[in-house]
Amino acid sequence: MSRSTQIRQLVTELEQAADVAVEASYDGRAQRWTLHWDNGPTTATMRTHLTGLAERAGLAVELFELSRIIQDDALALQAVRYLRTTRPGQDFSTSTSALAGEIERAARDSDHPDRPRDEREAVLAQRLLAAEGGSTTPQRLAERLLRPGHGLAALLENDLHHVRPGDPLWAAEYLTAHYSAAPGNQHGDRDDDRPDDGIGGGLGTAEQVRAWQRHLQTAPAPTLLAAVATDPEAGPIARIAALTLASPIRAELEAMLADHDHTELALITGLRAGGTAWAQIGRALGTTRQGAAQRADRLTTRTSPPTSTRH
Repeated sequence: MSRSTQIRQLVTELEQAADVAVEASYDGRAQRWTLHWDNGPTTATMRTHLTGLAERAGLAVELFELSRIIQDDALALQAVRYLRTTRPGQDFSTSTSALAGEIERAARDSDHPDRPRDEREAVLAQRLLAAEGGSTTPQRLAERLLRPGHGLAALLENDLHHVRPGDPLWAAEYLTAHYSAAPGNQHGDRDDDRPDDGIGGGLGTAEQVRAWQRHLQTAPAPTLLAAVATDPEAGPIARIAALTLASPIRAELEAMLADHDHTELALITGLRAGGTAWAQIGRALGTTRQGAAQRADRLTTRTSPPTSTRH
């Protein structure tokens, strides 16, 4: 088998192992092959694949140079991922140069940095790159994302105004967006192009506002519910969003209460099995001897699984 045929076969096998298109070019003067690919695995990962395949083919690894190109779509995706997964005060996005460095590092050190983890990440990255005109750099991305009113939240465009009852993510984002940008909020950077729903008040500290505008981190659901409940000008959409959040909160509270009931009953049962008097248990519960016994009965009823009836 000729050397060129060996190289072509190795490239084919490398493409399969690395799951990326690879091009090979030969430098006759240096008598070396350069393998080029876009995004895909890191250089270290590709070298691992190459080493195994070259040894199996009887080719010296020294014959090859590796050249990886990080494309603009990968940079945009890594920018979105970085901001979505960090919190204000814990990230490096306090200056454009620092954020640009983090974006570049993340793209360089990630295998397949252009592959989104979920649909939301994919959409945000596409919109970010489109806002940059289809081409960008880490520095330009950082400048855009740190500009007042132009963090990740700006990429949602009018999505939040498409009412989705029953979708907790929409509800939390809708309420956070509009309360944090409400008139009278002295912490947020108001974007005059955003619609004003007439919701008064404002939400949270400057850090919480930045958490939303820059990182898409929503306020806690109880805080949002309280904001709607105390807002006399809350409109129908805000109330629908609040109801959407109320259901999972109720379910979480009910689950917590059920766990608490099991724990409390186990403690009472253990004390009684050890000979502790009802009067002492009652004092611990802030009630009487009789009240403690009645509470144990109620806990037993609440924590017992329902009995099935055969017909």
